[in-house]
Amino acid sequence: MAANTGTYLIQGAAVLGGDPADLLIRDGIIAEVGTGLSAAGATIIDAAGLVALPGMVDVHTHLREPGREDAETVETGTRAAALGGYTAVHAMANSTPVADTAGVVEQV
Repeated sequence: MAANTGTYLIQGAAVLGGDPADLLIRDGIIAEVGTGLSAAGATIIDAAGLVALPGMVDVHTHLREPGREDAETVETGTRAAALGGYTAVHAMANSTPVADTAGVVEQV
């Protein structure tokens, strides 16, 4: 996946459910958090009424690869997780064969 090289200004999000603030994102990294922020050329995102949270971690993920790619793959599972705000997933060892050795992990 290509790195995001844009600049975004998210305005009015309730950071961690607290008071509304602006978030300036540069090259995929939060560069600044505050109120009344501005950035020339930034894509503005109105987040009034929304909550800004850190990326979540799913510690119980069924990726099903190898062996059950008909149900889920590493690619489809991690894409779905990212769309839902998850920045990390931990795959359950319930694939066939179980991904419990370096050889099986390399296969995936």
